[in-house]
Amino acid sequence: MIPLARRPPLGRTRIATLGRSSSAARAFVAVTAAAGLVLLATPGATATAAPTRSSAAPARPVTGRAASASEPGVPPAAAGLASRFRAPGMRARATIRTFGWGFNSPNAVSSDGTDVWVTDDATDSVTELAAASGALVRVISGPRYAFDSPGGVSSGGLDVWVTNFAGNSVTELEATTGALVRVIRGSKYGFDGPLAVSPDGTHVWVANDYGDSVTELDAATGALVRVSGSRYGFDAPDSISSDGTHLWVTNEIGDSVTELDAITGALVQVISSSQCGFNYPDGVSSAGTHVWVTNYEGDSVTELDAANGGPVQVISGSQYGFDVPDGVSSDGTHVWVANGFEGDSVTELNAATGALVQVISSSQYGFDYPFALCSDGTHVWVANFGRESVTELTSATGGLVQIIAGSPYAFDEPDAVSSDGTHVWVANEYGNSVTELDASTGALVQVISGTGYAFDVPSAISSDGAHVWVANEYGNSVTELDAATGALVQVLYGHFDRPDAVCSDGAHVWVANSKGNNVTELAAASGALVWVIQGSQYGFDQPEGIASNGSLVVVANEVGDSVTVLHASTGQLAGVAGPAHGFDSPDAASLHGEQAWITNSANESVTEIQS
Repeated sequence: MIPLARRPPLGRTRIATLGRSSSAARAFVAVTAAAGLVLLATPGATATAAPTRSSAAPARPVTGRAASASEPGVPPAAAGLASRFRAPGMRARATIRTFGWGFNSPNAVSSDGTDVWVTDDATDSVTELAAASGALVRVISGPRYAFDSPGGVSSGGLDVWVTNFAGNSVTELEATTGALVRVIRGSKYGFDGPLAVSPDGTHVWVANDYGDSVTELDAATGALVRVSGSRYGFDAPDSISSDGTHLWVTNEIGDSVTELDAITGALVQVISSSQCGFNYPDGVSSAGTHVWVTNYEGDSVTELDAANGGPVQVISGSQYGFDVPDGVSSDGTHVWVANGFEGDSVTELNAATGALVQVISSSQYGFDYPFALCSDGTHVWVANFGRESVTELTSATGGLVQIIAGSPYAFDEPDAVSSDGTHVWVANEYGNSVTELDASTGALVQVISGTGYAFDVPSAISSDGAHVWVANEYGNSVTELDAATGALVQVLYGHFDRPDAVCSDGAHVWVANSKGNNVTELAAASGALVWVIQGSQYGFDQPEGIASNGSLVVVANEVGDSVTVLHASTGQLAGVAGPAHGFDSPDAASLHGEQAWITNSANESVTEIQS
């Protein structure tokens, strides 16, 4: 992530279009660059963040830094590729497990041995996997997390730290639950294109790629300790690693590495000797007595002595397979280097000597622009920026464990989900399909699609264990499936007007019609119409959420900032709760016992009411 004015031409320029859905795209000439590095919980174990994706033709994906003409000084946010890169063929001799975790632009990866955390630049989300199995734990997203082109991630055991490159902020999560701890932002922190983060248990260090600075936070509280600036020799700092004693920062434009005292933050030295062979140093990993630096333009790796920062060796040569090496991670025994462009490979070195162990490059590994990787001593996790996947290797041998990707699940703008304890049903709004999963394992059961089902922007789904009801928002219809088999039962028409929410309590099916400002009640046993509930007394005003506990039905009226309560046995009005309850564009509802929970999309809150 380098400002164009500061980077000499490398002969690999191209046009990239950056932007976010909420702002106009900005086209500029971007010079090949790489993003920063994130530290694992174990000192020395690191991982790099990938460059943002371009919509240009799939040559070498690049990034650059430029201010918009209309927004001087504001870094352009990242944008995903308009089309996918090639998908390497898989050899039959490899046993590969593929999961549908929906990676779009996996940008950085970090593992603490228990969990694996992957930032996704295109979807502004963080995916958590179980390190032991690669199984999905959760996908974390939403406005309150303030993810905005998340570029770096690192887990410090108790907490997970995520840098938001476009948002100039850092998000802290609770590592065991993924819950939000805080979002750290404000001018005093000096965040300016924060690209990499490294915690060491006491301190959290953030490299500001645009600001040529490093921000130090208190790991326990997130409070600002200091912002270190120009005298430290920072020049496009985009990777950072701390082992608790030393802090190492690569300066990609300056062809140097800055060493700080990790305890005090004081400058120790700026290392720039020609003997170090720095050539756009882009990734750094510190493990005990060794510091490893990838040279993005030099196709080499520099080893430094951690005790004094002196050069030990510069490793280069065709046998190492270095090809614009970007990410680097050492677990003390192995050093893993990601070769992110045409190389599509990972190089393994002996951490004690720097000797070549192997170059892993077979198509069976699925490497496709592998920019970021990390090792926790047991597993090696590689983020494939082009393939939208993560490859897991065993660190003992470099052998393939699995490739985690998403296509078999056919998720395509999944907009609603319902579980009856045995099955999980997901409505894919853009895919006009329903994906069924096994509730106990998450394994794929089937993808249900085809014209016979009449799915037409399915935006809501509900299962009562016997039936599955799917509201087709554009089709003005409801599709009923057999919950045991997923087979089509019937498609119902005629009584719906932009059905946007559906729920079943086993006896009744309730459908909220957002355009018709009414609610349709069906008999769950047969799908037969009971009646359409409408009239000004009900207060329906673009009803977007509905829930029933068998006794009562609550309806969230998004435009009316109100909730309508009905008697489930008769459909008669029980009451209307208005804005005094704090409703602000209520658009989803859940009813359990006598408690109703309503989400308010406008003010990002949840209202609890006693039904």
